[in-house]
Amino acid sequence: MKLSHFLSDQKWFVLTFSFVLLFTVILISVDPKLHISLGSLVYLVILSIMVYCGCFLGTYFFKNYQLKKWKQLPSNGYYSDSIPLAVTHEQQIYIDAMKRLSEQYLMNNHMRDEENKEQLEFMTQWFHEIKTPIAVSRLLLETEVDSPSLLDEINKIEAFVEQALYFSRLHEFNKDYMIEEINLEKCLKEMIKAESKTFISKRIKVSFKTSQLTVISDQKGLIFIIRQLLLNSLKYSDNHSEISFSINQENRTLTIRDHGIGIPPEDLPRVFEKGFTGKNGRAYQRSTGMGLYLAKKTADKLGHELSIFSTVCSGTEAILYFPERYNLYTGQKTSSE
Repeated sequence: MKLSHFLSDQKWFVLTFSFVLLFTVILISVDPKLHISLGSLVYLVILSIMVYCGCFLGTYFFKNYQLKKWKQLPSNGYYSDSIPLAVTHEQQIYIDAMKRLSEQYLMNNHMRDEENKEQLEFMTQWFHEIKTPIAVSRLLLETEVDSPSLLDEINKIEAFVEQALYFSRLHEFNKDYMIEEINLEKCLKEMIKAESKTFISKRIKVSFKTSQLTVISDQKGLIFIIRQLLLNSLKYSDNHSEISFSINQENRTLTIRDHGIGIPPEDLPRVFEKGFTGKNGRAYQRSTGMGLYLAKKTADKLGHELSIFSTVCSGTEAILYFPERYNLYTGQKTSSE
């Protein structure tokens, strides 16, 4: 650091000292009770300036020495033991602040590394899983047989692609959503209609107990959540089984219940974990373990609450709860029943 820079930083201190010294000289000169000769007064002023300049230069060289040690630190952005020890309380405050920033920097880096690792793991698994329906579809096309199985395989591919799409934008979900009023019953019926062929092929009965409920959500995100819950129920329901749908206007919930194989108690607390397939996913059919994970993450980002309850050999119940929303300006509920 140049002396001129240090002088510029200390300009207010220099001006204050100059003002105090000038005020003292004037006071001594005009006060008749203070009998000080002109020579003594000049000597006092010169001595004060010399002492101040000595302190000023000493402080400059001390800080300049400290700054040189700071400049020698490695520029890797990490807090380490190579940082000089604090000599003053002010330096300690700066070092503590740097330590906090460095820890936050490391934490952010760790989170980014985990996200990248998570994405790589998912895409590796996704590429592996999608090969099977593609191979089966190619085989069915080569046989030139019009089989319902081909449509099933295409639906599987579509579901895998949809999962990959939502996973890729999971950490930037706020860039691609539009909050609006949605008729939940209408949205639910459209989803059931889209999966009607699966219902028919497995002879699964549909049971409705719905009421009109308008919710505030992102339509694409909400459809994705319901689709993942529905596909899970279809996957683990036996032929000639039943899946019931219930919309409760008072509690503001959507309940999807199947009478399938159920989830073991030891697996139930982990159903929303990334990549967790559990006993059912390993024993009955191949599973990525990402459907419920993505459904839960999407629900959380939309402000909904998703819960899973299940009993082995009795079935599984998925409940999606839509909390009330209030207008910040009027204080009124934003939902209209």
